[in-house]
Amino acid sequence: MIKMKTVFLPVARPTFDVETANIYFEQSKQLLNKLVDCSISPDALLMSPEDTARFIRDAVQGGPVDAVIVQSTTFVDARFIIEIMDATDAPILLWGVREPRVNGTRLSLNSMTGINNLSNSIVARRRKFALLFGNPQEAELAAELHAQLKVVRLMQQLKQLKIGVIGSQPDGFLFSHADPDMLAKLGPQLIELNLQDVFAKAAEVPEQEVQLALQTAAGQVKGLSLLPEEGVVKFSRFQTALLHEIRRLGISMVAVRCWPEFFTEYGAAACSTVSSLIESGVMASCEADIHGAITMYIQHQLAQNAPYLGDLVHIDESKDSGVFWHCGAGAFSLARADTGAVAGLHPNRKLGFTLEFGLKAGEVSVNRLGPDPFKPGAYRMLMLSGEALDEPQKFWGTSVEVGFGQPIVPLMKKLMLQGFEPHYSIVYANINKEVGMLCDWLDVEKNPL
Repeated sequence: MIKMKTVFLPVARPTFDVETANIYFEQSKQLLNKLVDCSISPDALLMSPEDTARFIRDAVQGGPVDAVIVQSTTFVDARFIIEIMDATDAPILLWGVREPRVNGTRLSLNSMTGINNLSNSIVARRRKFALLFGNPQEAELAAELHAQLKVVRLMQQLKQLKIGVIGSQPDGFLFSHADPDMLAKLGPQLIELNLQDVFAKAAEVPEQEVQLALQTAAGQVKGLSLLPEEGVVKFSRFQTALLHEIRRLGISMVAVRCWPEFFTEYGAAACSTVSSLIESGVMASCEADIHGAITMYIQHQLAQNAPYLGDLVHIDESKDSGVFWHCGAGAFSLARADTGAVAGLHPNRKLGFTLEFGLKAGEVSVNRLGPDPFKPGAYRMLMLSGEALDEPQKFWGTSVEVGFGQPIVPLMKKLMLQGFEPHYSIVYANINKEVGMLCDWLDVEKNPL
């Protein structure tokens, strides 16, 4: 069940088949009560613009509304939707139902003309809306309504998010940057934290908290005791200090500058902190990649699974597959069952601790949100589907081989010719339909490849 507040507005006229309209109305209320934890519905069909205006105004006086579901249960004129739009700026889900009888007799409901009329007025007002069509007892309609409600809730969450940027992007990592003014179109707010300050706070973490974090990690990752103790303890200290800052500032996700200072000044690898945060439900990107973190957050909210952020480092034409890799970051639960998550040292810096494993097999979605280079000031979203293959770890660090079911060389060339960022976010679920819905609401260009 989705935690959100919706208002259901079944609008109708008494000159149509009210008996059938009431059946649809009751079934629709029952469906909404199964999908969301707070659905405000009238006791009867709203038969006039005046009734509709009174009901919606009373509903919104009780506090902010996440979505308004307007069902043109019969044909209605545009005055109904004008009253609704005047009363609230909440996202509108416009819902039409099927004709109950097509037998050469009376047009019973004329709902389709109703949603056509209402959509005309919504677009004229330049308001965003989603369109649903089908009866409340249809499984496909219920699934689409559920998906739209999830997406609307996510859109509202994005407007309230704070992203902690821990240090600046490494030199030359232009794709990791985000323009705050452009980001405001999506909603998230950037909160900048000084990396040196977090290092200093890490040194002050009480020993009891250090040991607690170590015990938690030891229960999730194999081989910690085999690594130099200093690097493991520094992981515990930094992660604990950063979590304190996340809670204090109300931060929802972080983008961490993981090199070079982490190695040269702190003497440890950030990979384990990034991995542990993702495992706990706080999305975290390395190399201070802001849009990478947002992409991960979107995937996590839609799939309720931990995502993986990786570079495309290798392709195999024989399998039409690509290998995504990073030097030691990955949520512990993504590891193959036969190996589990194993602790290691950074492949280049030889400092700990990092993660060493190949990712598990399964259906995946590959996404990337970022500025659209062909439309200045706008965003775009990569939308790819694939299958994480049952393959062992390909390189030191963490990696996953994804088969795409299409020729891999042309796909790789498209990604680069279209200028996509080298960090791709992968999640174990088929969420691209919902991602597309979110793009429609946010005016983000969809890029299904």
